[in-house]
Amino acid sequence: MITLTPHQRTVLSFVREFQTKRGYSPSLTDLAVAFGVRSKNAVAKVVRALTKMGFLEKDPRGRIKFTEMTERDERPAALALPLFGPIAAGFAAPVEEQAEEMVTLDQYMIRDRTKTFLLRVKGDSMIDAGIFEGDLVIVERGKEPRAGDIVVGILDGEFTLKRLRKDKGKYYLQAENPAYPDMYALEELQVAGVVKGIMRKY
Repeated sequence: MITLTPHQRTVLSFVREFQTKRGYSPSLTDLAVAFGVRSKNAVAKVVRALTKMGFLEKDPRGRIKFTEMTERDERPAALALPLFGPIAAGFAAPVEEQAEEMVTLDQYMIRDRTKTFLLRVKGDSMIDAGIFEGDLVIVERGKEPRAGDIVVGILDGEFTLKRLRKDKGKYYLQAENPAYPDMYALEELQVAGVVKGIMRKY
């Protein structure tokens, strides 16, 4: 049995859901945007590996498509965990031992898998928003950004994680650390995605 790395399985799952939803396969550009990488070479390397293992193949026009092997590959069952009653973060309260419901992490944190990706945070510019170096932020593409959202911004071609602000009709990026200045575009400000949550291990 071929064992996929977590990243390979994530890419394969994204390709499957993209094709199921849209009726055609994603391009390397689609994959690069989805996974927040600037170079298509990084995703091309993963696609080549999945093709070599027989999970993907390319048609004569160079488009990615699934093989029969992929169709037989079963998606692992979603991990469901019991959700118990609220726990006091202030004064102690009686323990609630009865689980309220079972919750899957993707159900709780992800609205649309085909539009969602993770980014690992580097630096301390968002610490006042509770986002620290090493955290994984959950980012949704295609969601209309609003002033006040934490976003993956593309400022004059450079990616950065900041809060989107608007002043006198002009958008700019604001750090959540007073040591960093506000960031205004010299040419163009785009939003690659809106942050929907964070993941952190202790």
